[in-house]
Amino acid sequence: MKIQLIRVLAAFIAGGIVMILHEFPKAYIYNRLNPSQDIKRKRGIYKLHHYIDPIGIILCITNQAGFSKPYMYRIKDKKTNFILGLTGLITLLIVFMVSMAILRFGIGVNSKLNYSETISIYELIFQFILVYIALISISMFIVNLFPISTFDMGLCIAGKSPSKYFVIIRNDYFIKMVLLLVIMFQFITSFSTLIMSSFL
Repeated sequence: MKIQLIRVLAAFIAGGIVMILHEFPKAYIYNRLNPSQDIKRKRGIYKLHHYIDPIGIILCITNQAGFSKPYMYRIKDKKTNFILGLTGLITLLIVFMVSMAILRFGIGVNSKLNYSETISIYELIFQFILVYIALISISMFIVNLFPISTFDMGLCIAGKSPSKYFVIIRNDYFIKMVLLLVIMFQFITSFSTLIMSSFL
């Protein structure tokens, strides 16, 4: 029971961390590329809790594959769209690689966590959080490859072909339903776990 509660807590914390690390760099770059934005809107990027999507965090806890709440962009040029989409994907890969490096070399965690009595509760929580950060970040990377208008791939497509982006917008509901089914049936989680195990 204690381990299950730690898992839920760790997945919740890890999901929030990944969401913030995913969305904040995009919001920051957007504001740097658009200096004419009003001061109130610029300050809004530092309200980090706004990047945590309630449904996304539930999916992070239950399926280790969720999505964050994007900053509301008002983009007029294709280049900015593409930069933001690419930034989101690269950020998720960096979070994954850093967390995997810490797991592999930093604290000596193998593919199986150490449940011995000698490990403190805080060390156990920290290990679980790292594992979930790695798992959720690579899962969120895969999720963001789905061509949904507000996701990273959608932004990249908008940056390269506005006409194809409008096709995505028309089919947005259908693509979201497919994504939810893929998440619910754990396809993304299974694939992400395979990727993680190959690094450990």
